[in-house]
Amino acid sequence: MILLIAHDPSKSGIWRYSLNLFKVLKQTIGPEVNFSITPIMSIKIPKAELLKPVYGTLNYLTSRLFVSSIQNFSDNSTIYHVLNATISGYFDSHPLIVTVHDLMPFTLFNERARSWAYLGWLFLFGTQRSIKIGVHKADKIICVSKNTKRDLLRFIDVDSKKIRVIYYGINHELFRPRDKLEVRRRLGLPLDKPIVLNVGSEEPRKNVPTLLRAFKKLLNDIPNALLLRVGEGTVSIKRLIKTLELGKGVIYRKASPNEVALYYNAADLLVHPAYYEGFGNPPLEAIASSLPVIAGNRTSIPEVVGDAGILLDPFDVDGFAYWMREVLTNEDLKAKLSEAGYKRSLNFSWEKCAKETLEVYREVLNEV
Repeated sequence: MILLIAHDPSKSGIWRYSLNLFKVLKQTIGPEVNFSITPIMSIKIPKAELLKPVYGTLNYLTSRLFVSSIQNFSDNSTIYHVLNATISGYFDSHPLIVTVHDLMPFTLFNERARSWAYLGWLFLFGTQRSIKIGVHKADKIICVSKNTKRDLLRFIDVDSKKIRVIYYGINHELFRPRDKLEVRRRLGLPLDKPIVLNVGSEEPRKNVPTLLRAFKKLLNDIPNALLLRVGEGTVSIKRLIKTLELGKGVIYRKASPNEVALYYNAADLLVHPAYYEGFGNPPLEAIASSLPVIAGNRTSIPEVVGDAGILLDPFDVDGFAYWMREVLTNEDLKAKLSEAGYKRSLNFSWEKCAKETLEVYREVLNEV
């Protein structure tokens, strides 16, 4: 019996990883796979100063609540796979496999752009400590990129022989090429304007200000271009849009995971200037949809995009502006990137992710 342990049901890439891995494993080996969700993240967190006096009690109770919630499976499980390292420190069951998606609690802890609320969350819930304890306990560790593996070895003294890099997959039935004009009509988007797409949150590591400044420069050459942001808007970014006088040149849309696939088909290119990603789903979703990609060249993004896109220093405003103009005005370049990206996307699938994960399970069982 294999027990997959997840938390934080949301639209996040980690949650989609959890669901897709479970789905394919269930299809592959049937009822021997179970899935449990921790309630930890469902707790509403009040202001940090109010929680400090009761931190120890609260942390203990929430962790005990989760661990007790999976006891029904414990006696029958031969493998425990914690799908997010941030909760891995709570478990003593073996054999234990832990997936590490990123090391943001370490790499961005002192990042100037991070909010104090985020730092408070790290302090209160001991994310760093949980990751350290969990990966030390783990019989095997799965990292979702080579960059995540490098970060893990940089911040935590762990045996590299325990680590296996297994990339995310992608649903090629959902993220696929479609007719652009038909999709634009369906989404109510202009049929005759060049559309630059950006997908995701506006947290600092996504580096949206660089995109906005580059887009401002692009408008000097292509004044009818449109920047489409799929995701939640923040006050600070909307303030910057106003300062740059971008006006109606930037539009926001909200979309479900299924709906977001259509926006990749409606756009002319994806621009993803993030400077930190554990994996980076938007570039993969874009290339699977035959959408040209311009992205930052740091952390895991080059592992996803490879030579099938244009990679730049994430803060190179002029570079992003230049290459956006080139892609939008050069049909040969656009076609070349579209074809190369789609071919590269075929290297990623949830079936491949599940197959390689099963190999890790077998290795663990052979070593027990």
